[in-house]
Amino acid sequence: MRAAAALAAAGWVAFSAPGAGAAPPEEAYRLHCSGCHGPDGAGSAGVAPSLRELAGLLAAPGGRAYLVRVPGVAQAPLASAELARLLNWVLRELSGAGDLAPYTAGEVEAWRRDPLRDPLAARPAPAQADLRAR
Repeated sequence: MRAAAALAAAGWVAFSAPGAGAAPPEEAYRLHCSGCHGPDGAGSAGVAPSLRELAGLLAAPGGRAYLVRVPGVAQAPLASAELARLLNWVLRELSGAGDLAPYTAGEVEAWRRDPLRDPLAARPAPAQADLRAR
């Protein structure tokens, strides 16, 4: 009985350790993002914005932090290192903003501690104008 409990505890620790058993970013995207943003990141009008045009948002002052602080990102059930890998994959594969500095686990950890209450009101001004143009 003790051996079984010890094995179960060891499995839980290994599973919950940062990076242990982390899904590849494309799988994490399918599991945590594609339901709203779609399999190709195109978004859904009135539900979730496109991830295909993040370059303008990320170039705006505060845009980098904004993306991490959006509630769906900040409160994702992922470790900060895994979330940073996911965001970097989105930047590289979907957004057209792949030449930006990659997110680090440290900055993701810091910014996600303060999720936005009203993401639309907090959106950086240049990105607000982009949204109104659509």
